[in-house]
Amino acid sequence: MTEIDKLAHRIAAILYFVPGLGWAISALLILGYLDRRGELPMTPFGWRLMGSTVPGMGADQLTPVGRALAWVLIGVSAVDVATGRWLWQDRRRGRAIGLATTPVSFGLGLLFQLPFLIVVAPLRAGLVIADSRESSKPEAQ
Repeated sequence: MTEIDKLAHRIAAILYFVPGLGWAISALLILGYLDRRGELPMTPFGWRLMGSTVPGMGADQLTPVGRALAWVLIGVSAVDVATGRWLWQDRRRGRAIGLATTPVSFGLGLLFQLPFLIVVAPLRAGLVIADSRESSKPEAQ
């Protein structure tokens, strides 16, 4: 494994761990705010956090479907945190689980209209796939 391969491997681990931790914590805080105030928190830019224009999700407050999907986001984000750790430790299950959660993360990013998640999910999966291909090549003699 070259230094560039090791760097890509570490970046993939970080792109699972850090955003996973951030999404899990922020979604929990947003749901707590929603429970206390009855509406989603407003940003200074005029849109509501986790509000969606997708029918059935809720723009000002989450519908039951939107709330359930927010809990799915929290669960997937927790798995992403574990995936990042496993990738950092170079465990195979990190690659498999990371690739399995990518479509779910990407879909939730689309539903909740979370641009960062829409970009990061395929990027980190691409790094895992590239790393898997590199590690499966036989060593040159």
